[in-house]
Amino acid sequence: MAVFLLWSVSAFAQEIRVRSGEHGDFTRLVLDLPQDMQWQLAQPDARQAEIRFETGGYAFDLSGVFSRIDRARVADLSMLPEGDGMRIDLACACVASAFLLRGRMLVVDIRPGEPAVSEPALPRPALTALSELRVGSEPGIGPRKTENALMPAFAPPTVAGTSAVPEKSGTDPDAFERMLSEQLATAATEGLLDPALRGLLRPNAAQDMPANAQEPSRPAPDDPASTARTAIEAEIASQASYDLQSRIRIGGTACVPDSKLDVAAWGGEQTLEATIPDLRARLYGEFDRLDPEVLTALARAYLHIGFGAEARALLELNPELRDPVLVALAGIVDGEADRAGVFAGQTDCDGFASLWALAGASALPDGSTIDGDAIRRAFEKLPLNLRALLGPHLATRLAEEGQPGVARNLLSQLARAMGESSEGMVYSAAKIDRLEGAVDEARGVLEAFATRPGAHAPDAVVAAIEIATERREPVGARMTELSAAYATELRETEKGPELWRAHLRATIANGAYDTGFGSFWDADDIPEPTRAAAATEALTLLAEQAPDTAFLKQTVARANRFDGIAAPEAALDVAERLLDLGLADEAARWAELTGVDRAARRTRLLTARIHLARSEPEAAEIALIGLQGEDVLRLRAEARRMMGDFDYASTAYDTLGEAQQARSAAWLAGDWPALDGAQDTLGVTAALIRSDLPEAEDPLPSLALAERLAGTGAETRDALRALLEDTRLPRD
Repeated sequence: MAVFLLWSVSAFAQEIRVRSGEHGDFTRLVLDLPQDMQWQLAQPDARQAEIRFETGGYAFDLSGVFSRIDRARVADLSMLPEGDGMRIDLACACVASAFLLRGRMLVVDIRPGEPAVSEPALPRPALTALSELRVGSEPGIGPRKTENALMPAFAPPTVAGTSAVPEKSGTDPDAFERMLSEQLATAATEGLLDPALRGLLRPNAAQDMPANAQEPSRPAPDDPASTARTAIEAEIASQASYDLQSRIRIGGTACVPDSKLDVAAWGGEQTLEATIPDLRARLYGEFDRLDPEVLTALARAYLHIGFGAEARALLELNPELRDPVLVALAGIVDGEADRAGVFAGQTDCDGFASLWALAGASALPDGSTIDGDAIRRAFEKLPLNLRALLGPHLATRLAEEGQPGVARNLLSQLARAMGESSEGMVYSAAKIDRLEGAVDEARGVLEAFATRPGAHAPDAVVAAIEIATERREPVGARMTELSAAYATELRETEKGPELWRAHLRATIANGAYDTGFGSFWDADDIPEPTRAAAATEALTLLAEQAPDTAFLKQTVARANRFDGIAAPEAALDVAERLLDLGLADEAARWAELTGVDRAARRTRLLTARIHLARSEPEAAEIALIGLQGEDVLRLRAEARRMMGDFDYASTAYDTLGEAQQARSAAWLAGDWPALDGAQDTLGVTAALIRSDLPEAEDPLPSLALAERLAGTGAETRDALRALLEDTRLPRD
């Protein structure tokens, strides 16, 4: 069933939003990429840069780029053919550099300078067809078999009165399976199908049952199927909202109707003073029976004024009749995620559901569509107190999902309605500035929030430390102290792990490596995902900026302790620095940690370098098979030099423009003509080797011949003395 669903979903071109900002001496462009997308930046021309992706078919939203920057450095932006990248036309002699931020934001900085012109790498061949999963009349993996004209055709035997070729059916098998999968998905979405709980009975249950026992008509409370169903429901309720947002919805009315979400109609100006007391008085009727209609009305009244916890407690009075929509709304109003997934996948709905779906999701799957206009319209219809409560969070979520324009519009609309900007609105605006690349403006606001008491202070401390470490700057003493205080005070709260992680980042960034890693190994109460992220950040900072002694102390004997915790990128950072320090064996251990992709280009280059450091040139050549590029040619030249193939090494170094290395290889190869014309020791020595002794013109030696021979001998001695001096081994 899952195969049918995945197969029936068509692939559409994704739109990549491009944001911009001026930062003094450079211009910054930010592209919001899908997760794990491969990219490459090159400058094929002095006035042009290109960003290429591994696959094509992407569109670019460039509408707001030049509203925040001028054309002093970036003259124009355009899409490459087939949507496989973006071209940046430069208006100056500038250098473009890029890095990936938070796994999905490609940051491109354009600065004045002399660019090193580089041709973009050729696109990698498309491999998706080789692993395509096919269902239908010709199931299988990979491309469909094509007919070979050189092979005899298969003619099935015929029965009298029938045709050898069947008539084309009016129903295409592929279309039928697609239709069937869509209808099943629609029925499941609408709640018309219940899963059959097969395989959930405990082992050996059949043996324990008497032979003449009959299946009960309905499960008993301790029945395994009932227990399994309860376990499944509990598992669904405990899932993260991100997982629930990934559910596939095909067809059907997947959106919660507006009639169930008309919060404005659930109360009025006298809700708190009159409506709620009246409903509470009528909640229990005759014989103390709970009135379900009054309970629903009272829960809605609480939600109207923003009392989510009270509404949820009220709904718990009658679990059998509790409305899941109201339960989800109660959690979202209190700032929690939609853990039950009531609004999962509804951010593109043209109604109130789009607002609650975005507000209740901490993250959305790649490719999710958000109807910003529907969210804005739904927001306008909320009561003012709910707008003030949800507005800042909703604006931040819009910006995080690539719609900063709608987010700023929402905040402006809320400020006009309230007559002022609240602290939450100012804080949200600062986060939007940061997401759009205006980091300096955001940093000042965040640090101000961090240093004064308030609900946003802990989050502001985390954000300020993130900005400092992303820029590879030391964290101020004030921020470090605040992060330590909050990490201790709020350790047992929901914000505790992130505050601990922020304090660890600050400690490592300030060079207190023993203290930082000591606190890391003592943090057994921190959730594993947070510990893994913290380990990755700490190792990256350590590899980039720590002195050799501190770096070696934390890494040489601890590869196994970080195995399964540190991300592959951080492990490779550590391995590369260990190799630069001459520790090939230790570098190899880090390069073999769990999760490191052995087939990735970076890993293969590192493996080749490790083999060369171990004097294993043949193994290095094997590691480089199939790779291209100057870095690969340089390693291959070194491997050939170590194997004695000096002719290849000389040619390779000459291609790379490394004249001294090329001349050294030519000397070892005995290619004396390649050394002609140089005035260095190798050139003089090569000329001496190729020269002949003076020949005597007369039978008897003359004084002139003797002088020439003496001069030649002196030149030979000087050349040999210079050669020995240049090749003298150091005493240490």
